[in-house]
Amino acid sequence: MIAGKGKIELSELPVPAIGSQEILVQMRSCGVCGTDIEKVHGEHITPPILGHEVAGDIERVGKGVQGFSVGDRVIVHHHVSCGSCFYCKNGLETLCESYPRSNLAPCGFAEFFRVSKTLVTGGAVYKLPASVDYDQGCQIEPTACCIRALNRIGVKAGASAVVFGVGPTGLTHVQLLKLYGAASIFAVDVLENRRKMAEKVGAEQSFNPLDQDVPEEISSRIGSRGADLAIVATGNPKAIQQAVISVRKGGKVLLFGAPARGTQVSLDASQLFLREVGLQSSYSTSETEMRIAFDLISSGKIYPSMLISHRLPLEQVAEAISLAESGNAAVKVIVQNA
Repeated sequence: MIAGKGKIELSELPVPAIGSQEILVQMRSCGVCGTDIEKVHGEHITPPILGHEVAGDIERVGKGVQGFSVGDRVIVHHHVSCGSCFYCKNGLETLCESYPRSNLAPCGFAEFFRVSKTLVTGGAVYKLPASVDYDQGCQIEPTACCIRALNRIGVKAGASAVVFGVGPTGLTHVQLLKLYGAASIFAVDVLENRRKMAEKVGAEQSFNPLDQDVPEEISSRIGSRGADLAIVATGNPKAIQQAVISVRKGGKVLLFGAPARGTQVSLDASQLFLREVGLQSSYSTSETEMRIAFDLISSGKIYPSMLISHRLPLEQVAEAISLAESGNAAVKVIVQNA
């Protein structure tokens, strides 16, 4: 639990009781997300509950639950939309007023967590096939977030793309861009280990924005027009500025990394207008993309576990989050409950 700004404490809590249409899950793997780091530091713009990239075993099933049994290996999506409001009917499920109200109790970084009726009946619980281990399973949700984001801007075969910030989700974007047929993919990050990983999973070349002129480097490699797409997988406002000038006329910039509340970005609006650059943000994911991510990972078309650099026990969750934040040696950090 968050015990104060920048402070995490483990607490002994009773095993959650469940209702007749609820499920109790024993966590086996839970990924550390960038939003967890933001929540610890009080910079969150999403609900302040730690841990949501979860996979585990069903420990208990309410008497009214159908289709699930004790011992089932599952993943759980922590948010679900109502399915009937204006936003849901128009493919904007993550903007549904009900969407952020559902969550795991007490959180994903717990030995046991309760899955509410809303999540169970909303189709947010998925059985894992034997071929998918817990570490792979817990990365279905972040992969789904990336799928939704790329679908919102559209990725055509042969496109050129730049990914700013190649932490775990940025690297997933690189993998997906490659799968979707992007011809040229470039990665931008200040950390050398992440730039190397980006090239390993599909980037043609990577750049350090601290000592390289990224827009100029991109232009020299794909022509003066600039890239078709830029994905900003970091909350750093400087990355947004560089992304806008790295794309061609009519290009698209995807705002994926969650900025801290109150972040201000200075952009030349006249150039946005004249160059017809499109800006599109994307928050979280829906059950549609969860199913797509589930299928891609289950079939081995993408393999997010290759991004895992560290696995720590639940007792070291504070260290896990600190390690993920440092980024110096870490890429994807997983918390495990044996």
